Amino acid sequence: MYLKRLFLLSLLLGTALNAEVEDKWKINVGGMFVTSFETDMQLSKKGFPVGARINTEDQLGLNSDTATFRLDGYYRFNDQHAIEGSYYAVRSDGERVVSGEFEWNGDIIGAGARVDSFFDMDILKVNYLYSFYHNDRVELALSAGLHLTSIDLGISASGSVNGIPSKTVSSGSSVTAPLPVVGFKGQYTIIPETLFIDYKADFFYLEFDTYTGSLISSLFAIEYRFVEHVGVGLGFDSTIINVEMDDGDKKVNVDNTLSGFLLYFTYIY
Repeated sequence: MYLKRLFLLSLLLGTALNAEVEDKWKINVGGMFVTSFETDMQLSKKGFPVGARINTEDQLGLNSDTATFRLDGYYRFNDQHAIEGSYYAVRSDGERVVSGEFEWNGDIIGAGARVDSFFDMDILKVNYLYSFYHNDRVELALSAGLHLTSIDLGISASGSVNGIPSKTVSSGSSVTAPLPVVGFKGQYTIIPETLFIDYKADFFYLEFDTYTGSLISSLFAIEYRFVEHVGVGLGFDSTIINVEMDDGDKKVNVDNTLSGFLLYFTYIY
């Protein structure tokens, strides 16, 4: 909810700072139907050997197919300058009787233990766009901004833990990964004011102190405007993100691949 409010505030600030420029809004409201949500994660306690990464789908049974609400939009100050943003959240949980032991936050979870797990991710993107080429058919733009990912993950295990039968442990962690990104955006008009193709991509890598993060994100969409200000779009979005963080007490490592189809209604003004 906090990330969603931040996204909306960024758009409103753009309006307030540029009230003298004619408005040009675009808001997409719809859903993302996730086709792949695969995560390798690791949580290690200080002073303990670093354990192997856990695949949440194969080892823990987390759901990989889900649907989520998604909000996208932009505000164009003029033909060359704009801001854009998007917000969506993915929730996944699962349960499984594990077939082999693994280490999690200093605990050894034995084979045959029942494990309940969750992995929640909120994603907020805010970009500044500079359109360096724009004619009646084609627009090309460079972008720079922030990709903010908030991750909550954890497990609860019952069974053999640290060699003790019938024991229950629970532990988890939260990571907020603010990744500054650079990118590219292009739009091609197939039928003026009616049919469009959009593509955009963001990239970045950051290594600072005890934090490392990388990101590759891309989106392809085709949009049909059936009346002057309203349309419908279908697209495909893919994001690959890696986050490593060491807070001195524990180390968190997350590799996540998220992809899925978009279906949305759009309003342009």
